[in-house]
Amino acid sequence: MQPARHPMARRVIAKRQVRKSPSRMQPILFVTLIVAIAFLAFAIFRHRSSQNFVKDRPIAVIDAGHGSFKSDIIDVGASHYGLDEADIVLDIALRTQKHLEAKGWIAITTRDGDWTPFSLSQRSNFASDVQADVFVSLHLNSHTSRRAHGLIVFYWRPEDKPFAELLQKRLSEKLGLKDRGIETAPFTVLVWSPVPAVLIELGFLSNRREAMRLSNPQFRERAASVLAEAINEWWMSQKQGAKNQQ
Repeated sequence: MQPARHPMARRVIAKRQVRKSPSRMQPILFVTLIVAIAFLAFAIFRHRSSQNFVKDRPIAVIDAGHGSFKSDIIDVGASHYGLDEADIVLDIALRTQKHLEAKGWIAITTRDGDWTPFSLSQRSNFASDVQADVFVSLHLNSHTSRRAHGLIVFYWRPEDKPFAELLQKRLSEKLGLKDRGIETAPFTVLVWSPVPAVLIELGFLSNRREAMRLSNPQFRERAASVLAEAINEWWMSQKQGAKNQQ
């Protein structure tokens, strides 16, 4: 018997089973998106150059891991229990974007669907182009042991450790996830990032209990809310520190 599939998986299952034929519209949409992003980067640069630190709206780039870059095959990431990592982290990224914008941030996602105009290194470089204050890449973990569970936050630059520690603490406490600590790792999106950057593994999709939680829209909404709160908390502490040094 085939294992039961969660309703969230229906769209992505059909998508994975058939190799996508390149659409004639895809190059046009791709170029249009690149132009729009370039215009946004220029507009933000002009805004930033005309404002001071205190009055500026902070900028966050939220990277939903995986997706497809210049390919007709979708990189779904980890896939367990009929759920795909790429779809779940995209949903959380878009929800986080809304929560940050409600707090006065300019929040930009590296993709809003299956496709992204960015390679891995370009995702973090884009954060520099728009003069972002933070770069957060969202992922889900996977392990051969179904018992493995919990939250891990990765960082690369030593100066990003406090940011990683705060996110790890808030997310594990408020979401009830096992705290697996923070780790350094030379992930491309971290190594190439010129701004404070972390990569978050929001649980193990290979763990049945965590997979079922991640399949729940209410949990994803809560995760996005807590993440936005933690990002904003870190930013406010940085802002206060800058004021104290003036």
